[in-house]
Amino acid sequence: MKKLSAIAVLFLAVFTSVAAIAQTSDLAGVRPPSITVAGTGESHAKPDFAQVQVGVVTEALTAAEALKKNNEAMSQLIVMIRKRGIEDKDFQTTQFNVSPRYKYDKTQQEPPKIAGYQVTNEVHVKVRNLTALGAFLDETVSLGANQVRGISFGVAEPAQLMDEARRKAIADAQRRARVYAEAAGLKLGKTIRIDEQAGGRPGPYPMARMDAAAASAVPVAPGEQTFSVTVTVSYAIVDAK
Repeated sequence: MKKLSAIAVLFLAVFTSVAAIAQTSDLAGVRPPSITVAGTGESHAKPDFAQVQVGVVTEALTAAEALKKNNEAMSQLIVMIRKRGIEDKDFQTTQFNVSPRYKYDKTQQEPPKIAGYQVTNEVHVKVRNLTALGAFLDETVSLGANQVRGISFGVAEPAQLMDEARRKAIADAQRRARVYAEAAGLKLGKTIRIDEQAGGRPGPYPMARMDAAAASAVPVAPGEQTFSVTVTVSYAIVDAK
């Protein structure tokens, strides 16, 4: 009888311990009351550099002739780029292509025949002196560049601008959270979590493609760069009414 009583006491103790652990686990899993809002901040700055694709497309009856003409024009173009104070690190070949041009039979009775060759050579150039950008574009065309495209503007040091946008985003989130809390009769507590959505840097601004017949004066409008940051912030709620 005593043995059965001891077993019963032991079983009760184990059951009580398991129940206590389960209750503690349930309490730990309960999320405290909170409010989550999104905030957006922006900062603005004038760009301090431009990037552009410039190149030469030549055609001739033979590949060798087309390549020779292209090499001559590109050599002059690269000399001009260096004379304008653009360092070697700021321009790079991005495309070089030799391809046949075909002549097609209108009756479609015969296969297409090679009528000549086309050579394309393009370089990506970063122009850090924006006041000279228009003159640079003028001169590239005058030296034989018949491909000028993909111009974009940027800011060399965007870190401070992004940080300014982040501070504004947090302030915006706090303002929104206070509005919701006051409307609901609640009081905000400490910040629980902050998540930033990536993709704040501005993209390139396109420029219309130019050809060799472009006007001698190229108007350039750098405009303004906008850096945007969006954050999602969770705040604890205290003294809920």
